[in-house]
Amino acid sequence: MSFLAPLYFLGALAVAGPILFHLIRRQPKGEVEFSSLMFLDSTPPRLTRRSRLENWPLLLLRCAAILVLAFAFARPFLPLSESDSVEGVKQAVIVLIDRSASMKRPGLWDQATKKAKQILEQADDETLFSVIAFDSAPRTVLSLEESTRLVADTRKSAAREAIERLTPTWQSTDVGKAIRYAADQAALLELGESENASATPNNPNASATIETRIVLLSDLQSGAEIETLQGYEWPNRVWLDMETLIATTRGNVSLRVMPQMPATETDEAIREAAADVVRVQVAQSDDGDTSTFRLRFENQDEDAAVIQVPPGQTRFFSVKLPEGNGDGAPVRTATLTVSGDSDRFDNTFHFIRPKRIEQEVRFVETSRNDSRSNEPSSESGPAPESAVRETLSFYASQVPWSDPTRDVTLNLRSGDDWSEGLDPATTPLLIVNASATLESGREAIEQYLASGGRVLMVLDRAVDDAAGAAIASLLRSPELAIGESETEDYRLIASVDFKSALIAPLSDPGVNDFSNIRIWKHRRLEGLGEVPSVTLKLDDGSPLLVRRDVASDNPDLPGGKIWLLASGWQPSESQLALSTKFVPILLGMLGRNMQLAPESLIVGDSLGGDAIATEPGFVEVDGETYAVNLDPTESVTTSLDQDRIVQFGAVVSSPLAREQEQTAERALRDIELEARQGWWQWLILATLGFIAAETLLAAKDSTRQQAAA
Repeated sequence: MSFLAPLYFLGALAVAGPILFHLIRRQPKGEVEFSSLMFLDSTPPRLTRRSRLENWPLLLLRCAAILVLAFAFARPFLPLSESDSVEGVKQAVIVLIDRSASMKRPGLWDQATKKAKQILEQADDETLFSVIAFDSAPRTVLSLEESTRLVADTRKSAAREAIERLTPTWQSTDVGKAIRYAADQAALLELGESENASATPNNPNASATIETRIVLLSDLQSGAEIETLQGYEWPNRVWLDMETLIATTRGNVSLRVMPQMPATETDEAIREAAADVVRVQVAQSDDGDTSTFRLRFENQDEDAAVIQVPPGQTRFFSVKLPEGNGDGAPVRTATLTVSGDSDRFDNTFHFIRPKRIEQEVRFVETSRNDSRSNEPSSESGPAPESAVRETLSFYASQVPWSDPTRDVTLNLRSGDDWSEGLDPATTPLLIVNASATLESGREAIEQYLASGGRVLMVLDRAVDDAAGAAIASLLRSPELAIGESETEDYRLIASVDFKSALIAPLSDPGVNDFSNIRIWKHRRLEGLGEVPSVTLKLDDGSPLLVRRDVASDNPDLPGGKIWLLASGWQPSESQLALSTKFVPILLGMLGRNMQLAPESLIVGDSLGGDAIATEPGFVEVDGETYAVNLDPTESVTTSLDQDRIVQFGAVVSSPLAREQEQTAERALRDIELEARQGWWQWLILATLGFIAAETLLAAKDSTRQQAAA
């Protein structure tokens, strides 16, 4: 039996009134009046040991009425399983421990393990435990499912051993992914318990109720990723308790060497001036307490520089590289450190001076005895300059293909041997015109694309059936039909896909106008299908530039791309080669230098195959040296605004707040149950019945006393 308002039981003390009145209302029987008593004072009846209660039925009725009334006001009810379910839920605790690189700061890891063990000790033996460690990705050390299979007495020890096995890594932090992973584990356990409970034949009303508390132990530095939590539907009976860990040190200084691009051989003065100097970025957090630091190369006794970086600011410095093997040339690999910072986990940067790589753009332009051919003829002599300017290769040769990381040459090919030796490592871009020999090189182009190569096909002339079939096969458009435009007037570019990676750099105001490029001649493309995407479209609705993306055979390399341009870029075909869009578009097709040894890989990046970079330093893979450094986001150690996690939908609470919520939930369930049972109504009716019986009995007794008198 339970009561909603037990304090009303104090009203039951009023039962002393009827008892007292029954004791003091004792009167002498057979009262006779004498005239001589008129001069004496009357003495009321006194309660003595010899006093006796009379009229027991009447007293009992009055006492019962008062007691039942107090009982009714206390709102009694019988607690059932649903009202007691708040105390009867099965508890589960997921300890979510941050082990990213920022947890290497002084005091953080010790706090994390200490608080994790305190959480285990505070829970009862029936609680299920799970231990999940996370950095850029979560990893389950002890799952809730495994905990269900353990004996209750051994769950705490298993969780404690799992925590003791953990150590911080050099990876970055993704808090959002870790929270989602833990919440999913809790939801799967709830689902599994519900299925098991509903399958019990002897208990059809059974339903599993598991309440899971996810305890996040992290420094919650603002460089951590939380966007992966966006759009996540938070499960029921799961709540997040965030325990923010505070480092014992103040401030943090991060170090980064800016990318150094080697100058070309023609820029001799720039090369000599910058060859032995690197640009260094040093940033300090807002809570720093010093401004003076020292830069020093590894294995160097003297300081490279003494620098000043105030708290909350970033400074750039030029630092001279140490000399190499006594030849006066600067080293290619170096490690730079900053001293004077108490948080040393991000005070080192490893870097490699990039080397220049030789590559080629292979251009296949079929020789033809017409005014557009640039091939010399033994009969007519060298082609006139006007004829050379009408070739595609003339304008392609004017493009500055080389950049500070590579020396790119334009390799002109013709005949049937142009498809030999195609390799995306040495030939990042293949350009072919509307050649009849395209059919013979189709298989080589397919392999080249699957290896990550890039192909541009230029329809600078009408194509025959064989070339058209090869183009349709490469674009995965079997219904493709290529025909000549019939208009005698020029066409303009009316539609541009600025979301395309090729055109996106030209989307800024001032450079996004394509409407002034006139297209004199073009080929009409019909039946493209859904595979290729249209990047540029003419005002007559005909596609001018289409693209198809090709998946790479190697998952570690980007996929290939193939473009089809429905017009040539020489002046007889269009004004494209004379526009400011020509060079950026072709260089965009060339892409970035995939063969360049990265100046700095990030911990967690792939080294090829299944190997990944696990810690900062220099690693060598297949004869190539890579510099591996810490993710810059780990250096942003200021505290994260916890409200952002709440905004992404996580149910955040604390043990005290959760206890208050449970108390309120329990009270609401008790009120619903008491209202459903409605005992107080019957008790009020019983009280009225006792009062009615007392009234009748009192009236009957009074009548009997009057008759006796």
